[in-house]
Amino acid sequence: MFRARQYFLFFFLISFLLALLIRLFYLQILSFDRFSAMASEQHNSVLKVEPHRGAIFDRYMEPLALNLDAPSIYCNPGEVKDKERTADMLSSILHTGRPALLEKLGRDKGFVWLERKVDSGTADKIKELRPPGIYFVDETKRRYPNDNMAAHIIGFAGIDNRGLEGLEMLYNEKLGGRPGWRHLVRDAKRRPVLVNEKESIPPQNGYNLVLTIDSVIQYIAEEELENMARKFHASSASVVVMDPVSGKILALANYPDYDLNAFSEAPRKHMKNTAISSVYEPGSVFKIITGSAALEEGVADLDDRLYCENGKYRVEGRILNDYHGYGELSFREIIAKSSNIGTVKVARALGGRKLYEYIRRFGFGEKTGIDLPGEVSGISRPPAAWSRSDITTIPIGQGIAVTSVQLACAVSVIANGGYLMKPYIVDRIMTWKGGVYKKNKPVPKRKVLSERTCEKMKDALRYAVTDGTGRYAASKLYAMCGKTGTAQMVDPEGGYYPDKYNSTFIGFAPLESPAVSIVVAARDPHPVYFGGSVAGPVFKRIAERTLQYMDSGGAGINTGSGTD
Repeated sequence: MFRARQYFLFFFLISFLLALLIRLFYLQILSFDRFSAMASEQHNSVLKVEPHRGAIFDRYMEPLALNLDAPSIYCNPGEVKDKERTADMLSSILHTGRPALLEKLGRDKGFVWLERKVDSGTADKIKELRPPGIYFVDETKRRYPNDNMAAHIIGFAGIDNRGLEGLEMLYNEKLGGRPGWRHLVRDAKRRPVLVNEKESIPPQNGYNLVLTIDSVIQYIAEEELENMARKFHASSASVVVMDPVSGKILALANYPDYDLNAFSEAPRKHMKNTAISSVYEPGSVFKIITGSAALEEGVADLDDRLYCENGKYRVEGRILNDYHGYGELSFREIIAKSSNIGTVKVARALGGRKLYEYIRRFGFGEKTGIDLPGEVSGISRPPAAWSRSDITTIPIGQGIAVTSVQLACAVSVIANGGYLMKPYIVDRIMTWKGGVYKKNKPVPKRKVLSERTCEKMKDALRYAVTDGTGRYAASKLYAMCGKTGTAQMVDPEGGYYPDKYNSTFIGFAPLESPAVSIVVAARDPHPVYFGGSVAGPVFKRIAERTLQYMDSGGAGINTGSGTD
């Protein structure tokens, strides 16, 4: 009996040891990788380190978009013992719903965001309470120091510093940089105890953008545009100020705009960059294309005289009218006084195919290539698609759709001596340390007109301001050149609105050595709607204030003023 017990105890011990060895083999050999990974996960963690997003500056390095330090709050739910009390405490400070906080505090994770990029005051209140399991990490938050200024140029970046509109979106890859990784070593309670620098990868900060925009000129343009839009109750409006020689955009503004620091509160329609994304029939400003083509091809000269039918002309199956009835006018007067009849007579002599050739050479029907997102090409139909009456409408800016930036490029052709320039808004891309990564240069797209034709058109556009429909743009300080335009707005359901108009003024100044080309466009101004009355005075004020600023040394340009 005793020996039987000995055998039982012996076999029991052998079986126990065998089972223990099998278990140890399973744990140490077969499950080694799994438990090693679990231990590594418990004692090691990798934290993504965001790079500093590149800043955006105007041409004189005034900041338009920069970064501010902003603490973000996260938790380790396993360390939060009293979740109810912690949720109550944080809810009152963060102004976040208690149920949402409780849900985050209850997750089975070692890292959970509670609130991203709070202000320092909010972070300090929580730090004073020292709640267990609540931690802070420094991040950066995008800040736009001028609020609404250049909103449609700059755009904005979201909570993750990813560009969502404007240059922030178009140049997101360059501005954003590359994230790094911080290797943290934790204790048994999963609390960070040190940073393993050897295993960490530093972030690569983003590039900076330096624009062609001048903050002073941008301010002038925005102020004058808003004053006009409010005075004449325009539903929307836009301004483009361009260096006609280089193609640099000095200012681009739209009304209404929005606050970049509160973009989530802005209506989506206010974010549309109408200067490049909205098309409209330009009306009589388009006569500079017809006039230039006729002069270049020798179909007409400034002193040639045409009979303007006393304001009513039956042509191509329709009646064409002038706002004022004229008898005989010189071609210079036809442009200056904006005679539809005189312009159409010249266009018919030129021919539809040749007119269309110049429309395309001036850049209509194609994108300008400006470095902003959302540009459209407008509408320019080839002569094969024209109706019989289109030769009486397209030459005077009807039956064709353009953008404001296209008009700025077109009028700059006359101002600079005949070249269609590619407009651009980013002057250079800079490294974080200040080196030049890329420098943009003026790009002439093609030669459109001879210098002789440009001089003749300058003469006609100068006359339009001194003795024609553009008299409200006349200045005692500078010799202005320009053209008015008033066109009925297209009804999306067909035809035209009987009482809604697009009012436009395009031009450049001063007459000798033009320093700026300017386009002012207003949509549905009322009760006054004539381009000369609505947009002309705005052109004058923007041009005067800009040229005075340049003459004072603000832009280092000697404009050479002239007087009326």
